[in-house]
Amino acid sequence: MTDLVACERLLARLAAANWDADEAEDRHASSRGWLAVEYLRRMAVWADALGVPGQWPFFDLAVVFDPSVENDPVWMERLEADSGHKLWTRSRQVVADAFRWAALGDRPKERFPEFDDPYEPMIQLFERGGDIWPGHGSIEFYLGSVPYRNIADRLSQPPLPIDPATLDALDEDYRIKAEESLAQAAALRAQRAAQSAEPPTPETQ
Repeated sequence: MTDLVACERLLARLAAANWDADEAEDRHASSRGWLAVEYLRRMAVWADALGVPGQWPFFDLAVVFDPSVENDPVWMERLEADSGHKLWTRSRQVVADAFRWAALGDRPKERFPEFDDPYEPMIQLFERGGDIWPGHGSIEFYLGSVPYRNIADRLSQPPLPIDPATLDALDEDYRIKAEESLAQAAALRAQRAAQSAEPPTPETQ
């Protein structure tokens, strides 16, 4: 049975995401990288548990869990219509299976109660700045790149908190460091300009 309520809830979140907001992508560059790392870890856990480590990191997890799960294109059609955004190929792949995963309802949690929702980090990544696209062994997004590494590395990785307070703190720390770096660069340029403008001394003539 398809969990339509869960699918509608996911649709509402994704339709409200900042798909085309450059400012959001810039402001959330740090937290989006953090979320990508946690996504890779969670997908590794599920792939390992379901016996498909060779398919990691990007695969149709819901189909592996239940091959009979419906692939209803209406959810993607509604998302692109509601958001006014045409998803890139990698984002489309993830979102399509996230809808299938939502359609499973509570069945994954009943079978693996100790596991975290595999798609929640990526959904939040989309909410904080839009698309991802495939790189050479990495998740690529605006102002960021996260390497896949290998599944053993991701399985050994400790879970990362993805609550709003943690994510906002990451972005604020990134903002402060970026401003400090810009200020230091400006001060250095000003110092060099002042030195070049000084009149020559007898020693330098």
